[in-house]
Amino acid sequence: MEAYSIPYEVRWTDIDANRHVRYSAYVDAAAEMRFRFFTEHNLTAEAFDRLGTGPVYTSMMINFFREVLLGETLTITLRLAGLSPLGIRWKVWHAFLKSNGKKAVTLSIEGTLLDLVTRQPTLPSPEIMTVFQLIPRTRDFETMSESKWFDLKR
Repeated sequence: MEAYSIPYEVRWTDIDANRHVRYSAYVDAAAEMRFRFFTEHNLTAEAFDRLGTGPVYTSMMINFFREVLLGETLTITLRLAGLSPLGIRWKVWHAFLKSNGKKAVTLSIEGTLLDLVTRQPTLPSPEIMTVFQLIPRTRDFETMSESKWFDLKR
């Protein structure tokens, strides 16, 4: 299955003093893209509020391959790189592609869902798990272990 993708134009506010794209601009663009994907599948901000959960990052890895300049239009892709059987842990992978299709940046993010009342990791609702299953997978998709450090009370 082809990766979910959107175009992204590099803006003035994405640039640092060295005229490079700030790493945090890539993180922000990827987050916006994931939110768009969830919204297209009826998991809006209001739905997350109703479910009492929200995604949080537990680790992040960004790799830079090619310089990106102000005004360039990139394609951002989204793939699911890992998911634990109960969905307590997930990993997404983004590629930022230049107009010639070459990789400029990759971003891998691991995370969980946070219960907005207890402020503890929580299992995703069936609604959220269904949408996770719709994200195209990486070739090296892994079934992640349920985390040792999350004390799930069911």
